[in-house]
Amino acid sequence: MSTLAPNPPPAGTAELLNRLQARASEMIRQSALDSSDALSALPPEITVTELPWVTRRTLTTVFSTLRENRPPVGDELRPAQEIAVQRADEGVPLSVVIRNWQRGFQRFWDDASALAGPEDADAMAYLGTALLSLFGAFAATLVDSYEQEQVILDSEKSSAGHLVARMILDGQQARPYADRFRIELHAAYHVLALAIAATPDESVDDATGRRVAGRRKMRKILTLTEFRRSSPTLTTLGPAGGHVLLPADIESANSAYEIAVELVERIRSAVGVEVRAGLVAEAPIGEVARAGTLASEVLRLSARHHAEHPVYVLDDVALEFQLTRPGPALDLIRDALTPIEPFPELVEFIQCYMRCDMDRGRTAKKLGVHPNTVNNRLHKVASLTGIDPTGYQGVMAFGAALAIARSAGAEEEGMSG
Repeated sequence: MSTLAPNPPPAGTAELLNRLQARASEMIRQSALDSSDALSALPPEITVTELPWVTRRTLTTVFSTLRENRPPVGDELRPAQEIAVQRADEGVPLSVVIRNWQRGFQRFWDDASALAGPEDADAMAYLGTALLSLFGAFAATLVDSYEQEQVILDSEKSSAGHLVARMILDGQQARPYADRFRIELHAAYHVLALAIAATPDESVDDATGRRVAGRRKMRKILTLTEFRRSSPTLTTLGPAGGHVLLPADIESANSAYEIAVELVERIRSAVGVEVRAGLVAEAPIGEVARAGTLASEVLRLSARHHAEHPVYVLDDVALEFQLTRPGPALDLIRDALTPIEPFPELVEFIQCYMRCDMDRGRTAKKLGVHPNTVNNRLHKVASLTGIDPTGYQGVMAFGAALAIARSAGAEEEGMSG
């Protein structure tokens, strides 16, 4: 059996401990009067009620183990375990917990020193060694129990943060849940809708393999500073993407767009795949639901966009956004392409022609055809559709129809484009 001190308690130790035990009630009372910095920030209930209770139970163990020169076991460590779990749940820093217990052992030593006489030198030497070992045993229990509870709390808070973000994005009242899990809500958020491409490991046939790969990818993302437990960022991210709510009222030298680009690049670097985002900046918390929907729409419309941006805002897809709003004219505009849809080469041609700003020479070069071929195809498009693509009306009609077609294609691809 292990011992607290290498040598057994010397003569006179039991008598010194008896004198100390006679002061147990005063020790317990003094624990409630501790005004140290470590305790001053804690609620009075802790110092007035809980500390005396813990001191009483711990002193019983301290006297018993010191008399028998043995470490505490089983239920003797339960007060430390219970208080560590409670302090972790309350958010008291572990350093404060350890300092409080250290002060308790220091007070025990000070009381022993005050009671000891010259004849108790050997007993005090034993107590010094034994108390140091005893505090080590309690400190190890405190740290282990606190950290185990912290792991549970971190997991719960991560899930709670996901729930709170989801509720805000759904327009529900999230504050009661946020308060319960000590999640700070901000007055306004930058709202990002993210699309995260699949890794090669997520594309395997085996369902278990895909699931494991997705979780590994999420673990890399959630280790980033923005997603750690202490961060005010809220997210509904999964392996394929989701929403991120970045507090907009935190002072920063960067714009919302710069902050979003930096985050997207950090995620891309962490997981090694393409990441794209739609951004709505500075949405009041009551407007986050609408901002989330808009950010998702911007992201969707960006899927077929040819500008290589990591982050898109409404300005980037304003034409597509407006042209794809429901209305009776939508199908009529889209129908401009219907006559040439049986001829894929003509659809490709008119797309290229528009992208080249109606420049026939650039279009010919881009398609690798003779300039006369461009003229012939322009005439064919005009004859089939009844719309001249070289005039103002034709440019407007085909530009709008192609924007709608791109939007439809992006919708079919969903978030994976």
